[in-house]
Amino acid sequence: MAKVTPLQGDLLHLPATLCLSIGVRLRPGDGPNCEHPPERRLAASPRHTFADLAIAIDEAFGRWELGHRREFALADGTRLGEVADDRKGSRRLVDYRRARLHRLQGGEPFTYTFESGERWLHECVLVGSIDPDEVLADRPGHPVAYQPGRPTPDAEVRRRP
Repeated sequence: MAKVTPLQGDLLHLPATLCLSIGVRLRPGDGPNCEHPPERRLAASPRHTFADLAIAIDEAFGRWELGHRREFALADGTRLGEVADDRKGSRRLVDYRRARLHRLQGGEPFTYTFESGERWLHECVLVGSIDPDEVLADRPGHPVAYQPGRPTPDAEVRRRP
């Protein structure tokens, strides 16, 4: 069983061998009308960008038309998105293609918005850290969705005698 280690405070002390575990939940009332909003867990390196995370969230929630506006809002009020000089208000955005995930703080909530004519708002939180060799059987080249507590088949095969 994969163990998620809770994080507290600054991530600069996170060992390079670990990945971040990020919980993402579609905000109730947004998107599909259902009793239990869909949730996903993503694994990402602190070196991945917020743009990488945005694509992984969209893929995890089954979105394939990815040419739409995306934006993150962190707990400290920082907004990250695609910076375009011709768009009003873009000066207030941090370029999410350059900002790395290591700036996230453990336990602090943040949001991700995907706009494609509809506004899909996701509540996110940095849950902790995981060992990608144990949980994913490999170090991901990009953020990936995973199921906590359930190792991949490759990881299970490696543990067998």
